[in-house]
Amino acid sequence: MKYSQLNEVEWDKYSVLGFDMDGTLYDEFQFIEQVYYKIAKYLALFSVNEENYIYNWLLERWKKKGSSYPYIFSEALVEFGINDHEQLKNCLSIFRSFQPQINLNNKIINFLDSISLEKELFLITDGHEFLQRAKFDSLQLTKWFKAKNVVFTGSFGSEYYKPNISTLKHIDCLQQFQSPVLYIGDRFIDEQFAENANFDFLHVKKFIDFWGVDL
Repeated sequence: MKYSQLNEVEWDKYSVLGFDMDGTLYDEFQFIEQVYYKIAKYLALFSVNEENYIYNWLLERWKKKGSSYPYIFSEALVEFGINDHEQLKNCLSIFRSFQPQINLNNKIINFLDSISLEKELFLITDGHEFLQRAKFDSLQLTKWFKAKNVVFTGSFGSEYYKPNISTLKHIDCLQQFQSPVLYIGDRFIDEQFAENANFDFLHVKKFIDFWGVDL
């Protein structure tokens, strides 16, 4: 069995656990592979480059910059000689309306099955509401996260994205339980969010090492 960072946590300290979603509960590259393939096919219609070349370029750029980097599509238009600014809007539209087919690793399923019997769980995720809900549904997270304990910050507007903590008032279990609370996420923004909320924080620095899984 691979070592997992979870072994370091004093779980008995916490009655409530909070989670980010992308890159925390599932390997986000699953989603990126799917949506970038569709975007590459679209961009190939306007470029002399083949879709596989565009696809691989997009993936490598994401691996280097990550999901928080906002300029991958605009850089792709320059890279592939596409000068129509309308195509940038269309890339964003494809991305935000995409219906992913993603899944949880079995080890994470077992963890959630076990921990949800003992703790209250909540989830707060940033991003476009339609897309984040589609990911949530594809991952079948309703099995462990009650609707009253889930916030899609995009439904309130980007100004409510983490590290803003104002959406915590919409998490039912936090109105009933006091600290300490443990929040688990993969970005510095998640850590700032936890600090602002006076939560303990567990950093998913590298997905496979954190969960002790093989992809």
